[in-house]
Amino acid sequence: MEPSDKPTPPDDLEPELRAVLEALADSDPETIRTVAEHADALATWAESRPSDGNDDAYPNGVPERATVSTMTIDGEEYRYYQWREDDEIRSKTERA
Repeated sequence: MEPSDKPTPPDDLEPELRAVLEALADSDPETIRTVAEHADALATWAESRPSDGNDDAYPNGVPERATVSTMTIDGEEYRYYQWREDDEIRSKTERA
């Protein structure tokens, strides 16, 4: 690849984030891939956490400290809540 083929950060990112991505371009490929894997994991985490909206409120009986995972099965979206109560792991699944 030619230096002119180097990807540039999207224009709609905040300037600070664009600067971080530009600096990352000077890193070795392994480091860039490690950062990309982390960013993907972070995006997955961000998608699964409840937001401030009412649609993402915890169901009755599920404590706010529960971990929330979102999954799609046969085109239907579900939320899987998991938390610890004393020595037991509890869980609840609900259609989103």
